[in-house]
Parts: sequence; C-alpha cells; structure tokens
Amino acid sequence: MKRRTFVKLSAVAVGSAALPFDLMSAAAKSRTEPFKISLAEWSLNKTLGAGKMTNLDFPRVAKDLGIDCIEFVDQFFSGKARDKSYLAELKKRADGEGVKMGLIMIDTTGDLGAADKSARDGNVEKTFAWIDAAAYLGCATLRINARGAGSPEELRARMVETGTRLADYAAKSKINVAIENHGGNSSDPQWLATTIKEINRPNFGALPDFGNFPAEVNRYDAVEALMPFAKAVSAKAMKFTDNGQVAETDFYRIMRIVRDGGYTGYVGIESSVGSQEAEMDGIKKTRDLLKEIREEQKRRKPLFNGENLDGWTKIEGGEWTVEDGVLIGRNGRNWSTNPEKTGSWLSTEKQYKDFRLELQYTISERGNSGILFRSSHEKNPSFTGYEMQIHDSPGRPPSKTGPTSIYDVVAPTKNLIRPSGQWNTITIVAKGPRIQFWVNGEQVLDTEQTRSMEGYIGLQNHDDRAVVKFKNIRLEEI
Repeated sequence: MKRRTFVKLSAVAVGSAALPFDLMSAAAKSRTEPFKISLAEWSLNKTLGAGKMTNLDFPRVAKDLGIDCIEFVDQFFSGKARDKSYLAELKKRADGEGVKMGLIMIDTTGDLGAADKSARDGNVEKTFAWIDAAAYLGCATLRINARGAGSPEELRARMVETGTRLADYAAKSKINVAIENHGGNSSDPQWLATTIKEINRPNFGALPDFGNFPAEVNRYDAVEALMPFAKAVSAKAMKFTDNGQVAETDFYRIMRIVRDGGYTGYVGIESSVGSQEAEMDGIKKTRDLLKEIREEQKRRKPLFNGENLDGWTKIEGGEWTVEDGVLIGRNGRNWSTNPEKTGSWLSTEKQYKDFRLELQYTISERGNSGILFRSSHEKNPSFTGYEMQIHDSPGRPPSKTGPTSIYDVVAPTKNLIRPSGQWNTITIVAKGPRIQFWVNGEQVLDTEQTRSMEGYIGLQNHDDRAVVKFKNIRLEEI
C-alpha cells in the first residue's frame, strides 16, 4: 500500500472510539505526565520460556524495574482464565507490589475470524472467559488478534461480527477490546481502521504497535492512522544503537505522533531483543528512552489551550473560532506583499527569541496561510520577522514562495506537504541566527538569518477563500 493511502486515512479518521475505561481515563484526568509507562510480558518471553521466572513473578519483576503497570500475555498462564485461586494469587501479588494490571494480550483462544461459524463461536466463548479474568484483575483492556482464512473483505465481515459481540460483552465490565497490528490484514492500517469503524463501539479500538508492519509500509504514517482508535500502545524495540536509541524506529518522532493523537494512557515496553540474556537490558533501555522522551515532551508547553483564544491577540480582524479543540481561521483580509502593511493574523501576547515550536495544521483546497515568528505588531509580520509559508500545493517544486519556505527568503530542500484536508506536522526551531524546519518528521530547511532575532509568534489568516486549522500548538523556549 502506498504511503499516501496511510496519510489520507490519518486525515479522515476521527475519534469515533471513545476514551478507554479505567487506566486511560485516570491518566487523562492527570496532566502531570504526557503518558505513563507499562511493561509488556512479552519483553521477558525468553526468560519465562526458560523457566527462570513465572507469570506470578511478573509483578515483582516490574516493580524492581520501577514500572507500576503490567501487560500480561495469556500464553504464560494459559488455561487459568477460570482458575479463581490462581487469579486471586496473581492479584494478591500485584496488589502487594503496588502494580496495576493494565491489559491481557490474547493469543490462545483460536482464530476470531475463523471461517467455520461453530469454531468462531467457540473461540468467542473462550475469549469471554478472559474478559471476565481481566475484569477480576482490574485490567482496562483485552488485546485480541484479527486472524482467519479468506479474503480481506471476508475476514473483516467475520471480525465485525465477533468484535461487536466481544465489545458488548466487555462493556458490562467496563473493559476495552483492541486489535493489535499483529500480522496479516491487521498490519494494514486502512483495513484495521475500517474494521473498527464498522464495529462502532466506544470500547473497541486498536493497539498500535510500533513494529509489526511489512517493510513497504511507513510505520509513522501507519501509527498516525491508528491513533484515533488507540486503547493502548506498544513501544516495540528490537535493536539499539550505541547511544541507546532504537535502531529501527525513531522513538522521538513516533511518540510525538502518539502525543498529537491525544493519547495520554500507558505506553507498553515491548522489547524483543532475541535472547534471554539481553531481555533485561532491552527493557531498561526502552524504559530509559521513554522517560527521556517524556521529560522532553513536558518541556513543550501548550500555546493554545484548545478552548479559547487566551494568550493570543487578533490583529487586523479576520475570523478565529475554536471548534472541538481546533483553532480555525476564516475570512482573512488585507494581505499583500507590501512590507509596510499588515493583514489579519493571530499573535501571541508574548515575544520569543530562541524556541522550538511544534504544531499541526491543515488547509482548504488551494488555500494560503503562514506561521509567523520573530515578527512585530507594526507593519507586515512576514517581513519584520519571518513567515513559514503554508500553501495547498503538494508536489510543487520547492521555491522561496512555496510550501514551507521562509517566505521570499529561502526555499526548502523538498516539499513534503500533504494534500488539502490532511494534517501536517510542523517543527520550527530558531536559535540565534539558525532557523530549522521539519515537516511530517523530516527536516526540510536549515539556514542562518539575522533580519530579526526576537518577536511574536503568529498564525496568518490570509483571505476569505482559505480556511486554515491548527492544533497541538506547543512551544519550548531554548
């Protein structure tokens, strides 16, 4: 599947899946941390398989690692879903360690998309038992697989049937059900998102895993497409570089996608490093990297509160509204290329010198707008400071007046803007004379400019034809 397919899906997918029960809802109430960290049991699969620990030891191991939430895999206590004495002992140990039990990953109950209805019904009944176990243990989510024979359309139809049954059963216990991208059709985010939307239950969604995509799939676009439906997230790490980064995935980039998707729940460490001896080290490296990213994200403070224009000043008119947490500019006026005259724009109340600005935007077809920085309130802010040009012209060759240029000053190295109606992720870093732009995860501009070293940050409302939308506007002064 082509990259643009995933990008388009990400743009049109809406948060039709309501917030998960219990753990994510609790996290959403407390904004002190952008996300919380849990430990997936699969990270210890070699150690468990060698008999060096058991499932009952898992809460203690997690606590020793400084992790307060665990994610079980049913393989490691197969057959125990209805064993009340076993579950009571497991709960006792977790409670004793002060460790929450977040979810159970189900692999042993058979194909939920099996072609034979009697087999499918039996597999659903087995999964019901694990939903009951999850409720007893206090878990928030049950992860299932979308597997079975037949065409993608045939499998979807069967998964819609079984997924609806599981969601309705789980809702009685306030449990979420989530399909992971776990091979086959489930690793096609378009297929998975469409399946979830057809199930159409608030407690049914996805568990985006950073891995588990075929080589031809852009994992960043794919995770972005699944985030509107996320009930949990798996931070898959396979190999590490010498400086502690994950070799196959840019965790900083992908965790920004998680954050911008509005997810504030637990992110599960799922290191899969290939040997028993390396498992503990892989967990620690993933944990430490996630902590580092979390601290970085905390430094990026919201400039827009998602509710009103507090902290912003309208200049020269134009219409600005806030709808569903999105800042929308319409009916702009008076813009020209005259350096002495301004048009309508929205300015921060505070001036900034050195900073990192992060935001997302989308614009109407053939629309024109811009992101202003180091600008003044007098005269034309595109010339007193700088304007990162916004224009709906994907595929247009880079130019000094094209998308993501510094308007009339420097062209970007490439044009990575997505088509009209799709969200673009932007980073602007200004430190001294150096100015850098990133678009949808890739750097497109690195230049030194001295025209202005301090000023306001602004959003341009260009004309009465363009409708521009902004969200997730955050800034770190550096």
